[in-house]
Amino acid sequence: MRVILFSVLLFSSMPAFAGFIELGASANYRSSGYNEFNKIESLTYTASFSYYFFETCALEFNYTTGYSKQLTKGPGELDDQDKVEDNIDMASTDLVLSFAGRQDPFRPYIKAGAGYLIKERFRQINNGDKNRLYKQEGIVPSGGVGLSINLTKELSVKIGIEAWTSPLKQKPVVVDYAGRAGIAWIF
Repeated sequence: MRVILFSVLLFSSMPAFAGFIELGASANYRSSGYNEFNKIESLTYTASFSYYFFETCALEFNYTTGYSKQLTKGPGELDDQDKVEDNIDMASTDLVLSFAGRQDPFRPYIKAGAGYLIKERFRQINNGDKNRLYKQEGIVPSGGVGLSINLTKELSVKIGIEAWTSPLKQKPVVVDYAGRAGIAWIF
């Protein structure tokens, strides 16, 4: 986290002619269920800071935090209710390559880099103790593709797909991915 803060301060203090800055934010909420005892809820936030050192090339810093909860209970009155919770925190740095300039209405892009991931899963039966089932923590490769659609000179909508793996030291290696939609401001 200190590296990200230092980089933000360093890049934001550079002269304006050196490039431009883009700040982004997105949120994703999902709720689906059958009744109050059988449902899934998830919420994820992502914030990003990009420094474009050339018109089509940037260094992007992302922070994502998210939570999901799944409740499951059988149809019988005496059936146990099973609650599974997942938490994710990831800070990443990616090199972004845009295929259009800053003023173009559509800017497709690709990105690749690395991040630090903390992912945990907990389980609780009825109102008993919450037990951690899994924890993954470590450096992971990350990447993605997307499209930025300019609404004005300063405001754009970004949509894309991003992927990262579980830490490579853990077997089997699993790929997680997320579809994202959000807004970005260009300074």
